[in-house]
Amino acid sequence: MQPRPSTLAEVADRASSLEHFGRELADWLHTVRGLGSRPALGQTIAERPRLLARKFPEGALADATLAAYADYLAERIRIAPPRWCFEPERISPDPWFGVDGPRSRRFALRDSPPAFKRRNLFTPNPDLPVRLRRGRPPVSLETKRANNRARQRRFQLRRKALLSDLLQRAIPNDEST
Repeated sequence: MQPRPSTLAEVADRASSLEHFGRELADWLHTVRGLGSRPALGQTIAERPRLLARKFPEGALADATLAAYADYLAERIRIAPPRWCFEPERISPDPWFGVDGPRSRRFALRDSPPAFKRRNLFTPNPDLPVRLRRGRPPVSLETKRANNRARQRRFQLRRKALLSDLLQRAIPNDEST
């Protein structure tokens, strides 16, 4: 089984249809949910995704969606959006509404985030499960174990040096008696 995509570029590389694109985008959103630092989240949108307009019929919609999510995420985590998301090919040629019905469409026109409106996409509540965590970023288990081994080595070397120093001080006192 293939791991979840970690970047929007991977989403574009894997998508072969609009339906498949939707599943890959949902997997990317799941990946983003587990990240909690600006640098890690910024890495998920930094690389320019390939254009999907020629890959499948609804590819222009997918291209606009990728750009909208990149712009929206950058805005949410307060970093500069990547340049690629402002390319003219990243705007949907036709308006797309994520809701049905005239009343819902009016709400979508009013409540869609600017990042989506700029790309002709109207959805009042896009899913972007991002929560920055305070404090230190999470560290992998391997890194924690390596840091612990290094700390233990330093401790043992200090103890060895202390013991050696104590023994040297004790030996001259025994010889003088």
